[in-house]
Amino acid sequence: MRRRVRAALAALALAALPATEALAFGFNVEPARVEVSVPAGARRGQTLRVRNRKSEAPIHLKVYVSDVIYLADGTHEFPPAGSTEWSCAKWIQVVPSELEIPPEAARDVRVSVAAPPDAAGGHYAIVFFETGPSFEGEGIGVNFRVGALVEAVVPKTERYEARLLKLAFDPATGIQAEVFNDGNLLIRPKGKIKVYDIGGRKVRELEFNASRLGILPKALRAISTKLVEPLSRGTYRVKAEIDYGARTLIIGELPAEVR
Repeated sequence: MRRRVRAALAALALAALPATEALAFGFNVEPARVEVSVPAGARRGQTLRVRNRKSEAPIHLKVYVSDVIYLADGTHEFPPAGSTEWSCAKWIQVVPSELEIPPEAARDVRVSVAAPPDAAGGHYAIVFFETGPSFEGEGIGVNFRVGALVEAVVPKTERYEARLLKLAFDPATGIQAEVFNDGNLLIRPKGKIKVYDIGGRKVRELEFNASRLGILPKALRAISTKLVEPLSRGTYRVKAEIDYGARTLIIGELPAEVR
């Protein structure tokens, strides 16, 4: 019996990596993120372009929608459509649902989102484009898939709330902040990590969440900031200034010792 293995390139969408990351799989999807502002009871959409980069063969793709979860450790899960409280998977219509793309050609796919009358806040899902299995070696079939993240926000219902649950310092790995999203839409916090010596002089200023990792509603994520250059032996004060979209910043401080 032939076995099937699925290789997911979901990180393309989730981290908003360049579309060229998918080229090893023979196709790419642009843009990697569908962002729609959709009033309750209305429908909005966006067109994606799927390109077959292979010069020698057509490619056949199936298109389907899943939920998405960002885990605290930075990994992701893709549960069935409609299984999370922030899902918009059941609101999404994708046309067409299958694609046959000739070599070095492209096809457009329309992704539309219909928000129910009582919708509020942000809702999320991922549209996957998946190849059929290519059987190699001992009958092992490999599927490749690329995901485009869908972000549907109901305007004038957004609620930005977040908490800094933990701030930790390790001379070897840097600073880790655990941020909990208490709001009703995905946030991509940004800001600065500042390090002061015992005399109050700023000796480091680092960008917080340079990759713009997202935190889904009612979820926790640990975000690490590397020091790049090690600190010399001594006593320091670490200060985090985090902007999560609200009018005020989250400020966190802790003492740090390098021995």
